[in-house]
Amino acid sequence: MEQTEIQLLVFVTTIIVLILAITLIVFFFYFQQKKTAYLIKQRETQKRFQEEINKSRLEIQEQALQNISWEIHDNVGQLLSTAKMQLNMVQFSLPEENQEGIQETGDLIGKSLQELRGLAKSLNPETIKNKGLLTSITQEIERFNRLNFINASIEVSEDYYDLNNEKEIILFRILQEFCNNTLKYSKAKNLNIVFNYYKDNVFIVAEDDGVGFDVNDTSKHKGIGLTNMKNRGELIGATIELKSDINSGTKLYINCPK
Repeated sequence: MEQTEIQLLVFVTTIIVLILAITLIVFFFYFQQKKTAYLIKQRETQKRFQEEINKSRLEIQEQALQNISWEIHDNVGQLLSTAKMQLNMVQFSLPEENQEGIQETGDLIGKSLQELRGLAKSLNPETIKNKGLLTSITQEIERFNRLNFINASIEVSEDYYDLNNEKEIILFRILQEFCNNTLKYSKAKNLNIVFNYYKDNVFIVAEDDGVGFDVNDTSKHKGIGLTNMKNRGELIGATIELKSDINSGTKLYINCPK
């Protein structure tokens, strides 16, 4: 074989090898891109699926709370109203010296009825929709103070504005969860909630001066509560951060887009 033919054969072979190598490299990158796109799509699908699960779970919870609210307002409230009317009727049929005790009992039933109706309203999502986040939270704070549960306060920046119904209901439930945990477990004397409204977001800080707890200990009730808060927050794009140490109180930070 002549030298020219050998060189030509080497050249052709080199070209073929290069084409094969380039083809393999292109195929490899194409495969990697398809794999990456598939994994991203799978993660997005899983995320949407989890969001739907969380949303469905919250909808079930809201419906359950609404049913409890109706039950308290309509049935329990009606029973207490009837009991109060019957006491009033009995009161005037008794000797005067016994009427005072009946009057005190009637007043207690009246106060209980008032508090139950207030509780029913705080459980009903329709009430939160109609009254809005700030009014609903303010009424919760007033109820805590009225019942001497805790010394509670609320602060709101002057440039406040309304959010959509879904965000306001979810933010209310998150704060309600924090307040309930404070009342049940913290042994706190003071509870404060601050709303700061900015152009593009609302920043909320809720804090108590209670005994605190280990936020990394997910085996306790607070671990479940924190998970519920974060799951709710994710549905409206809000970031949730809970800080607490033993004997130093607890702080909840919520950053929610407008």
